[in-house]
Parts: sequence; structure tokens; C-alpha cells
Amino acid sequence: MNKKISVGLMLTIVFIAVATAIAITMSVSMRTYNSLIKDLPQRAQMYSGIAEIDDIVRAEYYGDVNQSLLASSLSKGYADGLGDKYSYYMNADEYGEYTERIGGKNSTIGIVPFPDPDTGYIYVSKVFDNSAAQTAKIEKGDEITAINGDNITASNYNDMVKLLYGDKYTNLVLTVLHEKKSSDVKVVLGYNMQSVSYDKVGKIGVIRITAFYENTALQLSEAIKALQKDDVTGIIIDLRNCSEGTVKYAANAVDVIVPVAAEGRKAIALIQNSKGETVDTYTADAKSVTLPLAVLVNGGTNGPAELFACTLMDYGRADLVGTKTAGNATIQDVFKLSDGGALRLTVATVLPYKSDSYNDTGITPNYEVEMSADELKHLYMLTTDKDPQFQKAFSLLSE
Repeated sequence: MNKKISVGLMLTIVFIAVATAIAITMSVSMRTYNSLIKDLPQRAQMYSGIAEIDDIVRAEYYGDVNQSLLASSLSKGYADGLGDKYSYYMNADEYGEYTERIGGKNSTIGIVPFPDPDTGYIYVSKVFDNSAAQTAKIEKGDEITAINGDNITASNYNDMVKLLYGDKYTNLVLTVLHEKKSSDVKVVLGYNMQSVSYDKVGKIGVIRITAFYENTALQLSEAIKALQKDDVTGIIIDLRNCSEGTVKYAANAVDVIVPVAAEGRKAIALIQNSKGETVDTYTADAKSVTLPLAVLVNGGTNGPAELFACTLMDYGRADLVGTKTAGNATIQDVFKLSDGGALRLTVATVLPYKSDSYNDTGITPNYEVEMSADELKHLYMLTTDKDPQFQKAFSLLSE
């Protein structure tokens, strides 16, 4: 039976609905307004302080103001003022280089370089097959002492090593020290940057990951396949002093190894913002690697590398060997700015597959193996038989 609603009741319902909508809108607006008002005095004081300095400079400074440099420095100072070492400003050139590097698109000469702690030179710890370095007869253990005639020292090492990465077909002249004899060789950038290298010691495969870039997962998959074809019985993954890259690309690399999540939080990682909301998840599919694994970590194992190590441990796929990791479970987003630069800003935290957050605490390995000061100093120059952490991992996989 149909029932008619009186005009008065209908008007009352409409009035209540409108009043509720207005109340909700007013509530949201008030919260937003209160938040703005709360921050307004602090922001006004900050802007006033900058304006005061600017007024004095414009009136009294004996020199010309470089507006571009000033604007860039203000942006950098703001980011530095957050006190977060993982948040920083990049100018246009730095941002361009960063995106190329994270995307794994830089060309190189085909080596894995590390600083020689005694000389400051570039120590060649690996030479890739079919690379410009191999063509130039550069070998593992050689040292690059100068690039384009400019000597390499401990103080300029970071700037000089960047010259080994860049645009394809860039020509370089390297001064190479080989068995105490120095010679100049010409090389051309053109080898695709590798963040993964691999080798074999006895029946154990050894994979070193130096960063987690966009192409790291593919390179890791190819390294594992090559070692499996070589009939290795286990694999050591070296993540010591690995810190660069993104959590997303680390999760992609984890996915090469682990099966579908069945326990824990049922994801490689959950990403939570400052409000505790889950804003992203990284999952695994059905493929997995069944070989026994061990992962080398230390205090330089940071950020994306920590997620990789923690997930393999949580899945029961690998024992961690070494010392406690850095303790960085934060996520950074990159925001492009109108000046062509960008702000890299910490925006969230990572919750690993099963473990509690390792942010600020680090990950304690299953087997803690300390290294002497001299061993730490010369880590990348140690042969495997002189590396106590490697030896422990090797013995675990050889049992």
C-alpha cells in the first residue's frame, strides 16, 4: 500500500538535509581556517625576517645581487632548515642529473668505482664485459688518478667520479694506475649504468647492489638467472653501504625473489603518511627464487636497501650478516618547482612485510659480525678471504 508524505514532513526532511550539509561544510571550513590561523603568525614572522634581511641588503650591500643564486639559496636554506637529511632542494641541473640517475639512464664507462681511502683515487672494483673500460684494458684493482688532466683527491672525489656518468658519446681521458705504472687512456661514455654486478666464488654466487634504480630489478633478475645457469648452490647479496634509490624500486627488486605474501601484512611494504593513513602498498607476485640466500648489511645499508634486506628476512628467504643498518624507513617524494629545480621531501614511512618499523632503530642482522677499523676503511678493496662478513655468509651457504 502506497503512503503519501505530507508537504510539511517533506519540507522538514529537506530542511534537515540542507542544515546537515551546511554544518558539515562549516565544520570542515573551520578546521581548515583554524589550521591556517595557527600557522599564520609563524609564517608571517618567517617572511618578515627574510624581508628585513632583504631590505638591509638592497640598501647597504656593496656588490650586485645575483637574483637566480639568491632564489636558489633561499630554497636550499628552507629545505635544510627542516633538519631532515633526506629532504633537500635541487637546482635545475641537479634535478636533471638526479632523474637520469634514478631512472638508470646515465651512460658510464662500465666500472664499479669506489674511493681509495689512502689516496683518494678512484678504485676500480669491477669492470663490466663489453664496456669502454674493458676495451681500454682497465682491470679490477686499477686506480684512476686523473680525468681530463685534473688530478683526483679525497676532497674532489665526489665531483670527479660524477664525470664517469653522463651523456652518451662523451669523451674522457683517464689517467690509470696499473701495477704502479701510469698511462692515459681514452674512453667514451656509452655503457648502460649498472647498479647490479655479480661474480662467483666456488659454488656460491655473489651479487653486489649499489643502488635501487628503475632498472635494478631487471639487472638483478638477469644476474640471478646467469648464476643459476652456472649451477651455484647459493647466493650472497651484498648491500653494504647501499643507500640510493627509491623504496618503490627496492620493492620491485624484492619481487624478483619472494613469492606472494601469505602472512604478515600481506604486502612487501605499506606506506603510511603523517596521519597514519595507508597511501600505497607494494606487493609480490607468484615468482620466487628457491636458492639459499644470505644478505650482507652494515651501518651504510640505508633506506631502500633496508626494506630489501628486511623483507627477505621477514619472508624467511635470507639470513642477514654484518652489523646493524642505518634505520631509515622514510619515503621521499620529488616535487618539481617553477624555477626548474625540485624539492625532495620526506612524506611518509614504510611498514615492512612483518617486522616492526626499523626507523631510527635499524635492523639487527641474524649474525652480527664486526669488522676492524682497517677492514671497514678498505672494505671494497678486501679480497673475499680477508672479509669476515663475507666469510660468515659463505660458510652459512656452504654448510
